[in-house]
Amino acid sequence: MEAAPVTGLTLREITADTVRAVVALDVTEEQRGTVASNAVSIAEAHFNPGAWFRAAYLGATPIGFVMLFDPSRPAVVDRRGIAPDEIGLWRLMIDRNHQRHGHGRRVLDLVRAYIRDRRQFRRVISSYVPGPDGPEAFYLNYGFTKTGGLRNEGREIEISIVP
Repeated sequence: MEAAPVTGLTLREITADTVRAVVALDVTEEQRGTVASNAVSIAEAHFNPGAWFRAAYLGATPIGFVMLFDPSRPAVVDRRGIAPDEIGLWRLMIDRNHQRHGHGRRVLDLVRAYIRDRRQFRRVISSYVPGPDGPEAFYLNYGFTKTGGLRNEGREIEISIVP
């Protein structure tokens, strides 16, 4: 299922024809420790049946990547601490050349619309690496709230939002 466009922004499946362009997207040097590369994310997705991932496009140009962890997908064994009525925002990245234009917010709007359409999840769980170049302000300004939990061996702050 492809998401409807929001001001020219779409989420599209990654194909053999588009994977190199999506893998070439990158964050700033300072942000590299806060999100995995798209190559690593796509590889992880292919080995995890709970992964749902898409490239973010502005018109015909790939500008970002998003991946969810959906515990309701077939063959999921490891729920990664996600309840059956929760879905995980596993990755979100916007290429360094397209940041600070509101694209991250619009990608999250599309993701939340996709989740709402499924009508089975009460909240979206995510986490971020704290630090001066991390995405804390972005997520909190968008409406996520800190849950008080930690993820990934205590290295990341857990946050959530209602779809």
